[in-house]
Amino acid sequence: MKRILVLLATVVFVLSLSVTAMAQEHQKSVPMQMYHVVMVKHGPNWKSQGSEEGMDARMQLIDGVRKGAKSGLIVSAGLVNDETDVEFIIIMNVETKTEAYTILQKAPNYKNGMFAADIYSMFAPKGLVVATAK
Repeated sequence: MKRILVLLATVVFVLSLSVTAMAQEHQKSVPMQMYHVVMVKHGPNWKSQGSEEGMDARMQLIDGVRKGAKSGLIVSAGLVNDETDVEFIIIMNVETKTEAYTILQKAPNYKNGMFAADIYSMFAPKGLVVATAK
């Protein structure tokens, strides 16, 4: 019984080394890059999306996302369809959170408190691009 346990432990150890080596080799072959996920949510001055002012703010945000996608700044974005105060999720192609916040601070509806944002850093394969429908 003791021999079986030692053999089993040895096999598990060798397999874990093998898996670690394969993961490291894969990471070398797939360059990674920093992206930032922006959770755009209702700010302190949010107006109901059913109101004209709320719809205008939403359309301005969508227009900004389109412009960012064309320039390569935004990799992906989408509306959130649930019962939270998050309106959009945006993946930005910027190096730092500071850079992402600087871009957001230029948006009129971020400045006026209609929207707020939480930003998270993430690593993903380098070269993510916006996929367009044909």
